[in-house]
Amino acid sequence: MQLEHKKIILGICGGIAAYKCPELLRLLKKQGADVHVVMTEAAAQIVSPTTLQTLSGHEVPIDVFDGSSHIDHIALGADADLMLIAPATANTIAKLACGLADNMLTCAALAANCPLVVAPAMNSRMYQHAATQENIATLKRRGVFIIPPADGDLACGESGPGRMREPAEIVAYIMALFSREGLPHFENTMLPKPSEPLEITAQKLLPKANGAGLRVLITAGPTEEPIDPVRVITNRSSGKMGFALAQAARERGAAVTLIAGPVTLPTPVGVSRINVKTAQDMYDAVKAKLDDVDIVIGCAAVSDYRLAYVYDKKLTKEEHGDSMTLTLIKNEDIISMVGHSSPRPFTVGFAAETNEGDKHAREKLQRKNLDLIVLNDVSRSDVGFNSDDNAVTVYDRDGQAAAFDKAPKSVIASELMNFIFEAKRAAAAAKA
Repeated sequence: MQLEHKKIILGICGGIAAYKCPELLRLLKKQGADVHVVMTEAAAQIVSPTTLQTLSGHEVPIDVFDGSSHIDHIALGADADLMLIAPATANTIAKLACGLADNMLTCAALAANCPLVVAPAMNSRMYQHAATQENIATLKRRGVFIIPPADGDLACGESGPGRMREPAEIVAYIMALFSREGLPHFENTMLPKPSEPLEITAQKLLPKANGAGLRVLITAGPTEEPIDPVRVITNRSSGKMGFALAQAARERGAAVTLIAGPVTLPTPVGVSRINVKTAQDMYDAVKAKLDDVDIVIGCAAVSDYRLAYVYDKKLTKEEHGDSMTLTLIKNEDIISMVGHSSPRPFTVGFAAETNEGDKHAREKLQRKNLDLIVLNDVSRSDVGFNSDDNAVTVYDRDGQAAAFDKAPKSVIASELMNFIFEAKRAAAAAKA
């Protein structure tokens, strides 16, 4: 349980997404967290405080001046490890940006001596409004972690950005933060310049992000090789790992381009996305960007072969009988092309293997002239393709290996990007 012995304050605002908070609370507790809930009066109209009190095992304060409550807003966050506000409405985000403290939740947030994580949830136009975006930018400059909302159908009947991330995604993000930083208490006394990214240190916020100034290209998802207008050759890749890497790289200050095969995953905030279908499409897109990137991460599951001839009409059983022979020809190896290019970016490949993974990964590392290769054992049913979890091993050119045990893909992505950025800078320093 990755959140064992962690005290987390869950602040709930009056957005319709508040109905998901009992599940969010349950998942946090499942990871070992001691969850204390504070909510606004509007939130209490959507989800029952009694339900949350029963699930958390703690009294749920709402009104600062409620004489029946034994909870003080100062004491609530004094020893907390993290405060999470989900859903965070436009109204509460504005209050936090202005430093207002007019209810129990905002008082607790202002007084909390711990990192603050905010998960916005609202109508798309409210989210995209200049005032809301400026308020979010203000919070980021102060060191607040923002979990960007997803695109999708909203309660108002519209569709677009503004939907709160699913509880499992939020919990994965929280675990990634603890895994990456240890999330110590800090004092908001030394703030970085607005243009500088943030890193939490043992005492306070200091300007730093290990991906700042780097340009990263990531491939993700499967490719499709057409047989006829109806059928394709493809694979089971979901794209989740590549998209998680793109988000993690962007969170660390990198400029990220994501070349994605045919998947329906939402684009991480701040990431430039290029959609492709075939292996040749992806090859061309990667090659066109090579001169503009510092790091290439080949996470996509690219088809090794394509049809020698693509039929322009649907193939039928009546025409071909009980058997059919399709001739396949080999596709260009994208990550090998990158590894052997000149000048050459720092190159990271992925190896999806079912047997003798260690042997195959090391061989591919050398043959494709890679800096790192990430071994993904897709024979395991609990990780890999279409799973929300993963477990990988990274190999470098010196034969060293680093294992990352099973965890949500967002956590693995965070750890991998830290590893990759450190390896990139070490390689650059060695050449200097």
